[in-house]
Order: sequence, then C-alpha cells, then structure tokens
Amino acid sequence: MIAVSWNEPKKVIECKLPITKPTSHVRVKRKGIKPIATRKETLTDRDYIEWQISYIEGDKLIELGEILSIAYNKYVVTKKDIESLVERFKDTKTFEESYEISRSITEEKFEDFKVIYEKTPILRYELKDGCYIDIALRHKQKAVGYQAMVCIYIPLKNVNPQPIGRRAQSNEVVTWNPEREHILGLLKAFLIASRKHRGDIIQKVIPKALSTEIKDC
Repeated sequence: MIAVSWNEPKKVIECKLPITKPTSHVRVKRKGIKPIATRKETLTDRDYIEWQISYIEGDKLIELGEILSIAYNKYVVTKKDIESLVERFKDTKTFEESYEISRSITEEKFEDFKVIYEKTPILRYELKDGCYIDIALRHKQKAVGYQAMVCIYIPLKNVNPQPIGRRAQSNEVVTWNPEREHILGLLKAFLIASRKHRGDIIQKVIPKALSTEIKDC
C-alpha cells in the first residue's frame, strides 16, 4: 500500500513510491513497457514508474481514495468536478463490456510449435506533464471472464529526489505530487473500466472521501 499525505508547507499531495520492488504494484519500466532492475541499471529519462493504483480496502480508503479525500478537503478538486464525472459516465458502457482479448494464429514456427499472438486491448489517457493512464484488459485468475486493470505511468523526471542518471539506492522511495488533472483522470478511468470499479467508486469511495476530514501533516 502506498503512503499518501498532505504537505501543508508546500500545499501538495505526496505519494511515496518505492522504486526497487519490481514484484509490487509499483515498478519501473523502460518506455513504460520493459521492467528494469533499478539497482543494476542506470535510470534514464525514458523510464516510467508504473503504479497499479487501488482505492479502497475493506472500509478504508487507500491510495486513490486517500488522494481524492485530501484533494477535496484541500480544494484541489471540487464536489462539482466529481459529480460532473459521475453524471457523465454513470450509465455508459464499460471498457470491460466493450472489448475482449483475442488471439491471432500465424504460420510462424518456433522449433515444433506454432506461434500464436494474443492481442490485449488497452485504453490510454494522456496527461499534460508526460504521465498517462492505461486501462488494460486481463484474464481473471480465479473466475471466468476479463477484468480491467488501471495503472498510471509517471516519468521519473516528475519525482523527487531525482533518480535519473544513476542507479536506485537500496529500498529507495521517491515522492510524486498528483495534481487535479491526474486525480480526475484516474477517477474517469475507474468509472469507465468496469461495472465493479464504477460501483465501488460511486457507492464507497466518493461518499467516504467527501465526508472524511483531513488533518494537516
């Protein structure tokens, strides 16, 4: 779980992202595609932090849920911002309902095996500072059907302390400051990703975020 807080002197939201734990929901990828060993490779301006972000755990707001609550309390986003998104997407067809994973059989061979390519649809929402949000379809591991996964990709140039040009230090954690555009983009992504995500956001996350008072840190 990623730590989220409000920095009162700087008037920003802070997210503490580990960059040396590639098996977690946060990892560094070159060009946003290839995972890299950050302790062994020099980090570059082509590298992104991939964060598969969550929003609630049981009855407790986490990650995006915490970000939304802080953003509302600190006037980064308004109730009207949130209600407008809900009104726009509450009855639309979801990504999960509209797309499926497909396979393409080729004549290509590897040893005695035929090569088959699996095509996975991805929705991408690009943000002004180089960040982008992907919604990707995945096979459910413990059930039949698909599930939509939401990730935000953050260029390493957008975090502090700045790790570009060196290898990551042991257990290094960097700070990212989400702004209004990122928060509303992520809300939009979860509202269109699947019926489950939409229901959770509308019925659990938003009511709790708008009713929770945030104390200064």
